[in-house]
Amino acid sequence: MKAFSILTVLAAAAVAATSGASIASEVLGEPLFIYVKGPGETLTSGLSSSSSSEQQQQAADTEAEAAAVSSAPAEAEYTTPAAPTTSAYEEPAATSSAADEAGSGDEQASSGGAIPDGQGNKFNVPSGGVRFPWNYGNSDKVVPITPGSTNGGWAMSPNQACMPGTWCPYACESGYYSAQWDPSALLYNGAGSMNGGLFADASGKLTKPYPSKPFCAPGMFNAYIKNTLAQSVSACQTIYPGNEAMLIPTVAQGNGGTAPLNVVPSSYWLGTSSQFYVNLAGSTDAQCVWGTAAKAVGNWGPYIFGAGQSKDGNTYISLQYNPLYLSVGFKAADTYNVRIECASGACNFPTGGKCQCEKGVCSVDNGCTVTLTGDAKANFVIY
Repeated sequence: MKAFSILTVLAAAAVAATSGASIASEVLGEPLFIYVKGPGETLTSGLSSSSSSEQQQQAADTEAEAAAVSSAPAEAEYTTPAAPTTSAYEEPAATSSAADEAGSGDEQASSGGAIPDGQGNKFNVPSGGVRFPWNYGNSDKVVPITPGSTNGGWAMSPNQACMPGTWCPYACESGYYSAQWDPSALLYNGAGSMNGGLFADASGKLTKPYPSKPFCAPGMFNAYIKNTLAQSVSACQTIYPGNEAMLIPTVAQGNGGTAPLNVVPSSYWLGTSSQFYVNLAGSTDAQCVWGTAAKAVGNWGPYIFGAGQSKDGNTYISLQYNPLYLSVGFKAADTYNVRIECASGACNFPTGGKCQCEKGVCSVDNGCTVTLTGDAKANFVIY
């Protein structure tokens, strides 16, 4: 697929003058990531495309997921004369919060900081593969991804397996991030950039690279999705370091449901931030997969959100329409609207005092950025 030059974070002049921070984005195949550097630091910028192996993996993922994933949802008045139409699917029943689903401390399986042995899970383990260490409802806040597929729960594409001699990423609950990655991975888009999670040695034994750190650490908890639509909406976080697939779901239920986004601190891997592809109304975690021009899910969803803390202590959150979604004729004006609202504290908005994308037009061309200072909190309001 074509790689687009996308600036996810657009720092307004007032914000830059206040913080002195530099903000940039990069395209890595289809997904992109943003990273923020503090005042006085050198900003690395430019475009970089996926490796051929990653592009081949994406193509394979798309084919493998086609039979397992439902088509993109169609909104009530959604028409796409210049693009392929998509079939509708039913809205899922509302679920309890992540805390309720996990249960009490007594009910959760605890690892005590050590790598578990599977906790009795019945997840798929391909021949020669490494079993996913956790079960549902564990106290480490690790979330299995498509456990019935080849990946068997790992935060890898459904047709990828965790094999001996490789790094195997895992996903965390909404609001939490994986605190384990290859300590020798020092390039944004080079050697080691896919080495997140745990390392499986030649015998398949898993190793925790940072023994004193938790598997999942709390993010900033200062940016949330607030969904005022009648149907649920899922935001799909890209796996980085990892294969860049948008597989980690955050689902905000309809009728005022809220969900925390994983806003990573400045100490996260190489200062990179979180990237979310946001699906159409009616979506669930099942739509957090590679999409296509005929299936507007995952990286073809209508919106891109970005979030991350800078070394200056500020958090930057961004909003834009997804160029991939628009490139094949889907109309931004036909989907829902999004605005960033300040829930508490001091939020610095771009010139004009707002950051929103409504009826196909964003308040700042190509998207906007809001700075959260101190303990400020904000919502991405879907309406």
